[in-house]
Amino acid sequence: MIPKYILNENTHEVELVRRADNITLEVDGHLVDARIHWIDRHQCELTVNGVAREVYAAQDDNKLFLHLDGKTFQLDALDEFGEGDEGVAGGGRIKAPMPGVMIESYVKDGDTVSEGDALMLIESMKLQTEIKAPVSGVVVSLGCEAGASFDKGAVLVDIEVPEAEA
Repeated sequence: MIPKYILNENTHEVELVRRADNITLEVDGHLVDARIHWIDRHQCELTVNGVAREVYAAQDDNKLFLHLDGKTFQLDALDEFGEGDEGVAGGGRIKAPMPGVMIESYVKDGDTVSEGDALMLIESMKLQTEIKAPVSGVVVSLGCEAGASFDKGAVLVDIEVPEAEA
């Protein structure tokens, strides 16, 4: 699964590849070397292919607002955990689209959840994403606990769908 983002009404595929201190991204098939140095919670120095720029960022749910070179951009993260996507395997098994850290879990094993319920908050590359239930059912297992890191493809949560609904 490759995460997708919308910028200026165009959808872009962005895949993360880490190399030493730099981050290498593949954006629509083109490799981009990037380095981020966070100055504070909303300000960073972003170096892309050797060119450094000052960037201000703010996040609202799946929207990232960036102020760069006197212009403001809105970057929308498509729900890579949505139904029918590779991020959801076997009904209620949600896999990580990239490496990250679980910030907080809102559920525990045995909890009953409804489709759309918030399950956990994860962070990857300084961006926080709330993971929502793609189906209704019972939480069978969580892939990690708060503060723990996970790899790309790791199972974040497994929800068992009742037989009548499956």
